[in-house]
This record gives sequence, C-alpha cells and structure tokens, in this order.
Amino acid sequence: MTTDLDLVIAGETLQLLPERALLLRERSVLVISDLHLGKADTHRSLGIDIPEGVVEESLDRLERAILRTRAGRVVILGDLVQCEEGMEEPVVEQFERWRRRVTLPISLIGGDHELDVSIPRAWRIDDDGHRLRIGPFLLQHEPPPSADGEGTDFVLAGHRHPVLSMGSGARRSLAHAFVLDPHQVILPAFTPFARGARVRPDADRSRRVFAISDGRVSEA
Repeated sequence: MTTDLDLVIAGETLQLLPERALLLRERSVLVISDLHLGKADTHRSLGIDIPEGVVEESLDRLERAILRTRAGRVVILGDLVQCEEGMEEPVVEQFERWRRRVTLPISLIGGDHELDVSIPRAWRIDDDGHRLRIGPFLLQHEPPPSADGEGTDFVLAGHRHPVLSMGSGARRSLAHAFVLDPHQVILPAFTPFARGARVRPDADRSRRVFAISDGRVSEA
C-alpha cells in the first residue's frame, strides 16, 4: 500500500511520495532529482558489481508516480544523467522508447553532472537553466549554503541525496528521505544507487526528516 505525506507550505500542498518524488498538488507539477542515468553502466565498466535493470526500474517508478498523481508536467532538479561515458546506446535508446510512451512535458534544471553532457534531442527535455520559479517556490539543483534560505524564497532542491539511518545492529538500514528546513525542502535521490548525506531531525523541529520505507512516507 502506498502512503504519501502532505506538507502545506506558503498556502500550497507539497505531496511527498514514496516513489521519491514531490508533487506540487495545486499545480500538477511532479518534481524529482538526481536520476543519474548511466551511473550503473559507468560503475559496471569499472568492475563494480551492479545489477542490471537500474534505468528500467527508475523509469518505471517515475511513470507510476506520473500516472498515480495525474501530473501534467515533470521538473527534474538536476543530475538527470551521470556522465558522458555513461550515455551508452542502450541507455539512450531506453529513454527514447520511454519518451515515446510518456509524452507529458519534462524539463531539466542544470546540475553539476550536466556540465559536460549533451542531452539527446530525442529525449525531449526542455532546458530550465539553473533555476526555475513556480509560484512561491524556487527550484534549483543545490540547496543554498544556509538552510535558512535566501530572502523570502522557499527552495526545492536535491544534490545531497539525504538518507536516514533506521533500526540498529544487524537490522540497521539507510532509507531515502526528504528534509524540511525552515526555508527549503531537499528531495531524495531518485536513483536507487545513490547514498549521500546522513540526516536526522532536530530536537526543536527546526529540521524535520521524512523517511521512505515499505511504500510509505513518515516523519522520523
């Protein structure tokens, strides 16, 4: 069973999804970050044991989120791809086939991994530059240096791949997580093969953490 979690920010609903996506509900905009397509292939070429089907799993999960939320648009907060070396023919063709089936507008805010990569035209990804404003929200790849944000902007960002340590001993695991600071939300990495900043909530609730586990989003 899939269980989302709603936050109300600046009078608008941010729906946190266990698919590791965020829906701006009133605007029907689905926001994701850090797919790193081609990362598994790059690691595999270096002799690292990575299972097959990573791109397929990511795109299937994204499609499920689109269909379930009835989103009219997808915005990617950077790092759609891993690197130029990872843009091998199977990855490129798989995304092309997926785009022939999933036709809604998709746009990309530039991340650090896009600096030296040419996104194929057949992918039909619109370029949002480095920042995009949607209503009261400023969308960008990296969170601002201060969690307090800049001015009155409420930022939606990715880049840090936040995870929460859950359980103890042999049962300890890392769960992808959303992070809510006073003026920003940091999204989890969409790729299944990204482990990044370990996070935890603050006792005074100035930082709140929402972990994804067993198909549900819940506050830590």
